Amino acid sequence: MNRLGVEPSVTRWDGGEARFLGWTIDGAALRDLVPTQNQTPLFLDDDGWRETAVATLSRLLGDLPGDFDDGRVALDFCPLCGDLGCGAYSVEVVFGDDVVEWRNFGWQTDYEPFDDPDEYKFTGALFDRKAYETLLRDLLSNYRA
Repeated sequence: MNRLGVEPSVTRWDGGEARFLGWTIDGAALRDLVPTQNQTPLFLDDDGWRETAVATLSRLLGDLPGDFDDGRVALDFCPLCGDLGCGAYSVEVVFGDDVVEWRNFGWQTDYEPFDDPDEYKFTGALFDRKAYETLLRDLLSNYRA
């Protein structure tokens, strides 16, 4: 069983930087497992992404449909605009009675069907559902406040 978490992260680009909470799996930053400069919408210093953070957490909890037509959920977004047309690192979220599985990770845009090359693949993760929901609902409470 894997363990989902978050940790303070920073992404930088010409003329800017963003501080946010990045996803971790078993203590390893997801951004290190898959090479990307994208970021989560879980900003530490920008309230402009609050609605996106709430929507993403709700999608990961299964309370809202996915970001994409195929039901997949975006984990990391473009750091400049958050537009799914720029691409996002996405995942299929599957709920079991006691587990939540993240599988079929990959790069995706909102204007083409998901067909990711192997270079961005991560094998997947299986989380204890109670611990998963506790973490995400705690985060959701913080971003709704």
